[in-house]
This record gives sequence, structure tokens and C-alpha cells, in this order.
Amino acid sequence: MTLRRRVVPTAVMSVVLGAVLTLSAGAATSWTVVGSPNRGTWVNALSDASATSAGNVWTVGNWYDVNLASTRTLALRWNGSQWSSVTTPNVNNFYNELYGVDATSVNDAWAVGAFATGQSGGGNGNNGPHNTLAMHWNGSTWSRVATPNPGIQGRDLYDVEAFSTTNAWAVGYYLESGTTYETLVLHWNGTAWSQVDSPNPANYYNQLHGVSGSGPNDIWAVGAFVDRGQPNGTRHPLAMHWNGSAWTQSDVPASGNAILYSVTTISPTDAWAVGSKDGYRKPVAYHWNGSAWSEMPTPMVGTSGNNLFYAVTALGADKVWAVGYTSTSGGPQPLVERWDGTAWRVETTPAPELGGLTQGIAAVPGTAPVVWAVGYKNVLVNGSMSNRTLTLRGLTR
Repeated sequence: MTLRRRVVPTAVMSVVLGAVLTLSAGAATSWTVVGSPNRGTWVNALSDASATSAGNVWTVGNWYDVNLASTRTLALRWNGSQWSSVTTPNVNNFYNELYGVDATSVNDAWAVGAFATGQSGGGNGNNGPHNTLAMHWNGSTWSRVATPNPGIQGRDLYDVEAFSTTNAWAVGYYLESGTTYETLVLHWNGTAWSQVDSPNPANYYNQLHGVSGSGPNDIWAVGAFVDRGQPNGTRHPLAMHWNGSAWTQSDVPASGNAILYSVTTISPTDAWAVGSKDGYRKPVAYHWNGSAWSEMPTPMVGTSGNNLFYAVTALGADKVWAVGYTSTSGGPQPLVERWDGTAWRVETTPAPELGGLTQGIAAVPGTAPVVWAVGYKNVLVNGSMSNRTLTLRGLTR
């Protein structure tokens, strides 16, 4: 029952034409496509982004090496004028992929994900047992850093939040036994990563997808949990808080089998968690006001197929963005919504001709704030559908 952070197949057919999706008049961000590099001749996809300034933006994901028949880690960096590919390590010739990234400066960034330890079922390694993967940027190179691997297998890190060179957190899950999934929380103290105790409310499935904090003593992690024996498709939103000494679960209203994929923390009294509900058919957003989580209405684009959020970021109480995708008649298209302090409103975004989606987002504060949304677009390669990196730049007003 392992739920990966991204639920859309890597290559998705789409025949949607047109320049933009038809969206609400409340849009307050101008979005444009910015060219981004790709590696190899086949699939490239971006999963997350982080920014410390207008000239220091990171995005990570994976690319497919046809010679190895396996995915490789991928990192791109924006220097203020263009994106460039930066070399990243891979543990072996099997599955290696990055899901989350966070930077504190031009000389300090973390990226996390997972790698396969071998093949499974005669495949190419992508579905083999997983181990956690973390790598660090020191200003000149990315290097792998050892991480704990509790349980028996199926260990993935989905997101990371860094506060300084001596304080970072990574979250995900691991398989404790043949049928029990546990939340996984790791902490970096400047010397080593170590596992920290975290709540597991269910007796079957517990998983964390996102982590964010306003400071070292105010950190949220979100995901989902399911009890053994519950009906197929059942999900419960999971949120837990770090107060500087311990992780504790926080109640989140149940809403249509909701799953939370991402969280952003503006202050101890202002945080947002987003994801999907009703079997990925509706986007969902919860707000933390300092004492309780409450669901806030989110508009859908279309009335059928999937509509969901994968990531959320904020520049302030009235500048919050969530990204994901919405289904169309032929495939997915990027979905971006903004909270303006009163309501969530769908924004106008470029629509890739053959479809695509956004999986990560990062906000750059400043006098003219910029927001980056990343993911992939569908393309034809020698008559077959594949993916290429997609980066959207939003200028706020």
C-alpha cells in the first residue's frame, strides 16, 4: 500500500491544446515558462524547489538513463539569469531519485530521496527495496551523507527543512514489518543524521510527505495514516508538531479521505497544509491558526478526473501558493492556486501542449517577489511520449 509522493505516471498522454487554462479573474500572479535543461534522451522530472534569493534557486528530481534502464538523481540551479544542471551523486546503477530540497544559503543546501538496493521481480531496480538518500551542497559540490535506515526495507525521505548548517529535518516513512508502515523523522545536528521518535497513530500505515518550520522550535510535518482493516481507499490526514523537545500529533478534521503532501509554516499562528481528497479528485487545504487546523474551501478546475495539490509555499499571510495538477480530457495540466488572505483562487498558468504538471514550489522574497513552480511537461520523443523538465516563474502583484 505504499503511497509515493507523486501519483501521476511518469509519462502521461495528453492531447490538450491551447495557451492557458481558463481560470478565475482573481489571479494575482503572472506565470511564464522559463527554459530548463534536461539530461539524457528520455524522462526528466522535477519534484521540489527551494530559494534563498533571486539568484540562488534549487530544484531536484530525476532523469532516466536508457543505458542503465534506471532513474538518476537530478539537480538544477538558477543563478538569476538561467537554469543549469549540477552534478549529483548516485549510490548505484539502480533506482536513485530526489524528492525534496531546501537551502539556507549559497553554500548550504540539502536534497533527500531514496535509492534501490537491487532489483525486484526481474525489473530494472526501480521497484526494488529502498534505502534513504541524503546529499549536501557545500557551495561547490553535492556529496552523499549517511542516513539511518530503520525497519526492514521501503525507506524513503520525501522532504527536508534546513534552518542552519547544524540543524535540518527530513521526513518520510519506513516499513517496520511486512505489513506495518511507520513515520520516519531524521535530524541533522551538524555532524550526523539520527532518527527522532515520531507519532504513529495507525496500526497499519503511517507516512510523512512534507515538513516546514517558522523556526527550530516550531516545525510541522504532514502526511496520512490508515488503520488495518479499514475499507480500501480510506485515508486520514496526519499532522505533527515539533516544539523544540518532542513531536506530537495534532488533530486535523477528516475530510473525504484526505492525504497531505506539503506544509508551509509562516509563523506559530499561521501555517498551511495541502493535498488531495476523494480519491485525488479534489484539492484540499487546511489552515493552522495557532490553536487548531481547519479546512478552507479550494476551487476545482473541471468536474471530473483528478484535482490535487502537491506543494505549498508562502511569502506572508495573504501570499500563499499551492501547486499540483488538474485532469483534462487528454491528460494532466498544471494547477496553481493562491490564497489572497480571503479565499483560494485559481491562477492562469501556461498549458503545455501535450500536458504536464507542477510538483514543487518555492517563493523568493524581495521588493518584487518571485515564485517558482516546477514539475514536468509531456513531449514526443521519436513518436513516444516522454517528459521534460518544466519551470514556471511567477511575478506577483
